[in-house]
Amino acid sequence: MASSWKLVLFLSVSGCLSEYSGALPDLPTSYATLLRIKKSSSSSLFGSKTRPRYSSPLLGTLSVSSPNWQGAAQHYYSPINLYHSSDAFKQDESVDYGPVFVQEPDDIIFPTDSDEKKVALNCEVRGNPVPNFRWLRNGTEIDLESDYRYSLIDGTFIISNPSEAKDSGHYQCLAANTFGSILSREAILQFAYLGNFSGRTRSAVSVREGQGVVLMCSPPPHSPEIIYSWVFNEFPSFVAEDSRRFISQETGNLYISKVQTSDVGSYICLVKNTVTNARVLSPPTPLTLRNDGVMGEYEPKIEVHFPFTVTAAKGTTVKMECFALGK
Repeated sequence: MASSWKLVLFLSVSGCLSEYSGALPDLPTSYATLLRIKKSSSSSLFGSKTRPRYSSPLLGTLSVSSPNWQGAAQHYYSPINLYHSSDAFKQDESVDYGPVFVQEPDDIIFPTDSDEKKVALNCEVRGNPVPNFRWLRNGTEIDLESDYRYSLIDGTFIISNPSEAKDSGHYQCLAANTFGSILSREAILQFAYLGNFSGRTRSAVSVREGQGVVLMCSPPPHSPEIIYSWVFNEFPSFVAEDSRRFISQETGNLYISKVQTSDVGSYICLVKNTVTNARVLSPPTPLTLRNDGVMGEYEPKIEVHFPFTVTAAKGTTVKMECFALGK
C-alpha cells in the first residue's frame, strides 16, 4: 500500500513538472520546480504578453493581455497602485511599469550676482525600462544640442551661466518609456537683481509750510519685488511713517502732508531686494521751504484719475485709497 501511494505521488509530481517545463521550454525541469508564481512577478515570469500596458500622462489607462498558457496566476500591478506604493517596484525591479515622479521641478529665483554660476532644475522619475527625459520651456521642447550651456544629468536639467534674457520662463520635465509618459508641473525660473540709481543730481523741491509734497523715488531696474524706505538727512536716520508721512510700497514715493519746518532737509530713497538683500541709495533730494508767499508747484490739491469701470468678482470688496496732501 505504501509503495502504491509513493508511485501515485511520483506520477503527480512528474505531471506537474512536465506542464511547467512545457510552459517554460528554455528552463530545465529541475529549475522549474523552484519557480514560484508571485503576485509581484507574474508579468516578468511569463513574458511580455502578460505585462501590463498603459500610456497616459497621468497613468490613467491600463490594458492587459491574457497569457497564452493555462495555470498562470493572473495578478498585475495597476498604474494607480504603482503610483501610490513606491515599495511595490522597489521589491521587484523585474516588473515593467510606466514613469512615476519621485521629484518634480520647483520654482527657482536665481540671484544674478551669485557665486554659483549654474541653475539646476531637478526631475527624478522611476520606471522600468528606465525612462528618457526631455525638457520644455514655455511649452516648447528644448534642443539640448542647441546651446553649450545646457546639460542633462539623469533627469536634472542644468544651465551654466544662466541669462535672464535667454533662460527665464516656465519649465516642465517630460519622462517617457515604452509603457507611457508623464509631464511635470510648471517650474518658474526667474532672476533676482537690483540695478543702481542714476547718478544724476536731483533738483531741490521747494514747498510752502502747511502744503503737501510728494518726493519721487524712481527706483532702478530690479527683480523680483523691492522694499522702499527713506533716509532723512543722513544714514541711519529713517523717515518714520505717521499721520503725515506715508511711503508707497508700490512706487516708492514719499508723501508728506502739511509740511513743517522740521521736515526741511535732504531725503534719500533706499531700496532693498527681497531675495538678494542687496541695497542701493538714490541721490539726495533737498526739501526747502518757500517764504515768498507765491503759490508754488506743490499747491495743496490732488488730482486723481480712476478708470471709468472697475472689474471685481461677485461678492468681493473693492478698496480704493487716497492719501490727501494739503491743509
